[in-house]
Amino acid sequence: MDKQLKIYDYLDIVMQEYQQQQWFKNFQLHFFVSDIMSYLNIDNAQEIAISMNRTFDVCNTLQISKPQNFKKIYRFDGENLLIDWKISSLACYLIIINCNPTNEFVARAQLHFALNRYKNN
Repeated sequence: MDKQLKIYDYLDIVMQEYQQQQWFKNFQLHFFVSDIMSYLNIDNAQEIAISMNRTFDVCNTLQISKPQNFKKIYRFDGENLLIDWKISSLACYLIIINCNPTNEFVARAQLHFALNRYKNN
């Protein structure tokens, strides 16, 4: 029987890594949500909000520290003051996997994560 990637197959691994603090050793905030959304060709504020809310739900459920992975900031684009978020690598991952997969760029990013995870097992 061929190995098939199932979403629940790696949830135990995620929880083990969480418990071992593997993903949470370095809480540096490297990315901006606005940049990630731009790379994914997402400009719909509602779509971004949905992904962020799902990500916050994940953090709440798994008791992942939001202050250590998300920092609300304000950026000036030359005309307007915009709300943005500075995020960790983990937050970036969670946001991308919670984006709408009907967007081709999002689907490719999600597949990239899944294949990398699958190859490492």
